[in-house]
Amino acid sequence: MSIAKVLQEWAKSSPNRYLITDTLTYEQARDKISRLASKIPEGGTVVHLMTNSVESILVYIAGFWAGAKVVALDPLTSAEDLRFILEDASPDLVLVDEEIQKREKEIIKDFKAEIPTFNGDIKERPFEYSDSTPGLSYYYAGIAGRTMEVVHSGLRVELNNKILYEALGLSTISTVLTVPIAHVLGNSVLGVTLESGGHLVPIKKFDPVEVSQLINKYEMNFLATVPMVYDSLIERGNGLTSLETCISTAAPLFPSTVRGFKEKFEKDIIQQYGFTEGLVLTLQPRDVTGVITIGKPLNKVEIRLVKDDGSEAKPGEVGELWVKAPWLMLGYRDTRENSTVWNNGWLKTGDLVSLDENGLLYFRGVKKRMLKYKGYPIFPKDLENILMRHPAVKEVKVFGEDAGNLGQQPVANVVIKEGFTVTEDELLNYVNSKVAFYKRLKKVNIVGNLE
Repeated sequence: MSIAKVLQEWAKSSPNRYLITDTLTYEQARDKISRLASKIPEGGTVVHLMTNSVESILVYIAGFWAGAKVVALDPLTSAEDLRFILEDASPDLVLVDEEIQKREKEIIKDFKAEIPTFNGDIKERPFEYSDSTPGLSYYYAGIAGRTMEVVHSGLRVELNNKILYEALGLSTISTVLTVPIAHVLGNSVLGVTLESGGHLVPIKKFDPVEVSQLINKYEMNFLATVPMVYDSLIERGNGLTSLETCISTAAPLFPSTVRGFKEKFEKDIIQQYGFTEGLVLTLQPRDVTGVITIGKPLNKVEIRLVKDDGSEAKPGEVGELWVKAPWLMLGYRDTRENSTVWNNGWLKTGDLVSLDENGLLYFRGVKKRMLKYKGYPIFPKDLENILMRHPAVKEVKVFGEDAGNLGQQPVANVVIKEGFTVTEDELLNYVNSKVAFYKRLKKVNIVGNLE
């Protein structure tokens, strides 16, 4: 099924059950979604560019109901990043909220961009995807290490949600959406909630006091988010007694966070692991605590740990994680890149992992060129390409500096062409005026050569 089909089934069996906050039931959501879907071209491309809201969730599902390929863009995408993606995606329709329409009016004016309305004719039944029909795409090609379209099957996305939901062991899920729905994590939070016929409350901007109040008010039993959210809850959160499963993902989880959350709330944090091209692939068992592990492969996931010499890593040894699963990406739209990441059906993740004698996996680093800052992926190559367009720049190397629990912040070493004069601040502003906040360089160093 697609996620739209899952929603339709719950609207039939439990029409009065609340889906979003305490104002929208499954039946009401189906009505709004089916009306918007009638305005979206079947088989077309629709860009979802909205901050978290009730409307944002409905728009996201409506794209699947219509049978479109939903291009899920982080709502912070802006400037040159946004223009590149929209030109590359060539969407039939861009659905935005009022805030983004005002912020990006100079870019989206060149495309068919609308604030969605839910007053169209009803599209009675959700589109029936085939296994190979594109249904969702992201512009975070983490393994390839650059901004490029990653295409997923509309059916495989739902299969991943179903398998993850079964692994969680919760009957009905009630949760808060703390990250953009346009991320793999946001998609999985929505997905497992739908699989359970559960209840979801989206928040536009994270605040630990607000999140605590929502969890306590609705007696939520599930939280899946990034480590910095848990750190903020440790500092300013309260209550949280209803939580049964707390998942961290998308960035390094530190022992101090696990320990602090346990001491304050008497709750264990476990990890799941995934990435753009593979969706969610592993989950830490709830009865495994006291260790920082990304857990075990989900049902239907096969793994290999491959060392540099091509041999299999033994327990305790580090190797690159290769995976097989029935929900891996269909591929990159730039098909030339596909041969670099696939090997006889195995997807080479670019992540370094070790395995212990109990079958638990441990994240040990990366081979691919990608940084993570506040849970967001940053591709050094993207920032290098922007700097190389400056007339004074001869060579550039972007790398990550440790930012503690926030991950790695991007820094650039730059070699200047002979005869040119430019300051580090000028180069910093040149880049940072063209990218979203999380991709901004924290520092530029002018150097004599790149070592």
